[in-house]
Order: sequence, then structure tokens, then C-alpha cells
Amino acid sequence: MEGDTELSDEILDLGRFRAESGITDEAWNTHKAQLLHEMRKAARDQAQAVLDAARDFERYDFAHSAPAAPPAPEAPEAVPVTSLSETVEAYLGENRRAATWTSKTAEKKRVALELLKDLTGSDRPVASVSRKDAQEVKKLLLELPTNRNKRPETRNLSARDAAKVAGLPKLDTVTVNSYLSIYQSLFRWAVDNGYCTEPLFAGMRVGKAPSGAPARTAFSPVALQTIYRELVHNPAGLVRKESHKWASLIGMFSGARLNEICQLDVKDVRQQDGIWVFDITDEGDDTKRLKTAAGKRKVPVHDELLRLGLLDFVNTAPAGGRLFPDYTYCPQNGHGRSLSRWFNQQFTPGLGIKSKSHVFHSFRHTIVTRLAQAGVAEPVYQSIVGHERQGVTQQVYLREGFTLRQLKAAIDRFEWDRTT
Repeated sequence: MEGDTELSDEILDLGRFRAESGITDEAWNTHKAQLLHEMRKAARDQAQAVLDAARDFERYDFAHSAPAAPPAPEAPEAVPVTSLSETVEAYLGENRRAATWTSKTAEKKRVALELLKDLTGSDRPVASVSRKDAQEVKKLLLELPTNRNKRPETRNLSARDAAKVAGLPKLDTVTVNSYLSIYQSLFRWAVDNGYCTEPLFAGMRVGKAPSGAPARTAFSPVALQTIYRELVHNPAGLVRKESHKWASLIGMFSGARLNEICQLDVKDVRQQDGIWVFDITDEGDDTKRLKTAAGKRKVPVHDELLRLGLLDFVNTAPAGGRLFPDYTYCPQNGHGRSLSRWFNQQFTPGLGIKSKSHVFHSFRHTIVTRLAQAGVAEPVYQSIVGHERQGVTQQVYLREGFTLRQLKAAIDRFEWDRTT
């Protein structure tokens, strides 16, 4: 039989096979020939395999290479060690290139971060700064004297040593929270950019007691009438420049921010769809800035400004330049420093209405208050003063905003001589 080899029953060990397989005598006798045939073939092939293996031990086999060793595990990629100082410079540099902040905001952040480097060590790896370190920074901020670089007792001391000097007024809560907020932003950015793994300073703001300082409020109808009369007729002689008059009147009748007014170009007062508008934008030279994205807007000119002769004043200004060229730019305060000083330090005191609650910015409070009282919808007056409109309906479905005619109808509802 092909493939069969006669082998003795001793080699096949039939007794063991029958005992361990549990096959019955009847089944064995019936299938004996077939079983012996298969067992002999298995024994033959097993013997052949043993002989082949034995031959392999007697010679060298160059036909097959040895199994490759398993690859060594890759070494983890080394994380670059970046100092706090390098991280701060990368953070400031990125936002500087993107023009994320105004010059004033950028300087404020730089000063705060220089203080952080002083408190923790500028050469220290940023990834090694811990939550415990953040807590210590907060504690030191609360002990740090105001104006430490100007005081003779502390001007030559490190921040840590200055915090130990007793008897000096400390940083107020608003300033401490401002610093902590800047540090939180830095570490959130550092985590996002792979410099460290923990967003430190989150949730570390200092609880604030009710402030004794009065909040800014709207001008009363009487105060507003007093301001209007002096700006237009100048009975007390307080208005010494045309720029004082018109910049303040624009603030009064538009609610625009101080710097938005002082950085206006002549071309920013123009007609669109038959309506005169203030085109409040950051387009122009590099000194024009907006506080927020919502600040870019067109504010219709109030009828009273047109009646008083605003367009005649605009026509006297050199074309292609600033509407108020005497308001020069400084990085910390933009274009509005001169007007703010005159209004808050000379004009309102001269009128007898000086108050910590009433500054140039109060014109914005006044516009919002009076328009709301006149029944103007909140999203409309938010659009006029450059506040971000809230809610899905306003932010998603009304992206085009309101028409100039809608805004014009709203702004003309502002009443400055209402006595009730």
C-alpha cells in the first residue's frame, strides 16, 4: 500500500493506544486495518522528522538567516527643556506678531510677566513650576508694596525682598487678580504649545470685598444739560479748543469710546446709503486700535450734531488726516490722554459737577441708559456702542446686524434735555 510501512505492534504500542483512546473491542476489530494503516503512516512521518532534525545538528545551514532580534523599543522623544524666560518671550512674541493686544495691553502683560520671572526665577524650566509655586506667587503678590520700583525702601530690592518690607501699602485686589489672570493665560498657552503639562493659576483669583469706590454712572439730565450748554455756548469759557467741543459732543451723542473718537480720520465721517455715519474702524495707520471685534461698527450721526454744524467742522479739517490732529498718540493711552485730562480735570470741575462716578466714559453709560429708557431694544443699542450682542439669535442668525436706518432711528431717540 502506498505510503504504508510494516511496523511491529511493539513500536506502535497498540496496547497503550487502545487503553488511552478508550476504543471498544468491537470498534477496534471493525476498523483495525484502517487504524493500523494510519498509525503506521504517523509513526513513519514522526521518525522521518526526528531524523531530519538530527541531521541539522550535524551540519551548518547557511540557507536561512537566524531569526531577527525583536526591535529595541524606541527611546521616548526628548522633551526640550524651556526656561520660564524663553516661554514668556515666545508667548509675547507670538501675540506681538499677531497684533492680538493693543500697545497698552502688551506693556501691561510684559510688566506682569517680568514680575513672575522675578518671583520664580527666569532660568527655571517652565515645566518644573508647580502648583505649590503658583500658590507662593499669589501669597507674595498679596504682600507686595505698590510702586515698589519707585519707593526708596524697595526700589533696589527683588520682589521677594520687597514683599518682606513692613508698613507699606500693598497691591490692591484688582491688581493682584489682573496679574493672576495674565499668569493663567501664559500657562494655558504654554500647555497648548507643549512647554508644560499643567495649566497653573486657574481658579486662583482673590475674593474681592465690596469696593468703596463709586461705579461710573450716567450723567443726570441736569448735568447733561449743563455739559451741553457749555460745549455749545461756552458761557464759562472752559472750552478752549474746537477739538474739545466736537470730540466731547461726539461722545455725548454717540456713546463712542474716548480713543475711538480721538483716532477718527476725516474720511471716517462719511455718508452711506444717504445716512451720515462715524465709521469706527482700526483701518489706517498702526496707531488705530479697537478694544474688541464688536468695536468695529458704523454709528449714525445724531441729528443734533448735524444741526450744530459737525459737517462744517469736518470740512475744515485737512483731507486725508486726523479729524483731531492735536490728540497725539502714546503707546500706553492711545490718542485720548489729552482729552481725558481736560474733561476730567478742568471741564467737569469748572462746571461744578466733578465726581468720581462721572468721567468722559460716563457718556457711554448715559447713551445706554437713555436709549433703554426710550424703549430701544438692547441688541440695537449694543450695536451702537460696540458691545458684543449676546445669544444664539444675535450671534448666529443676525450676523449681518441691523440696518443703518434702524440704527439711525434708534440713536435719534437719545434725549439730552429730558427732565422727567
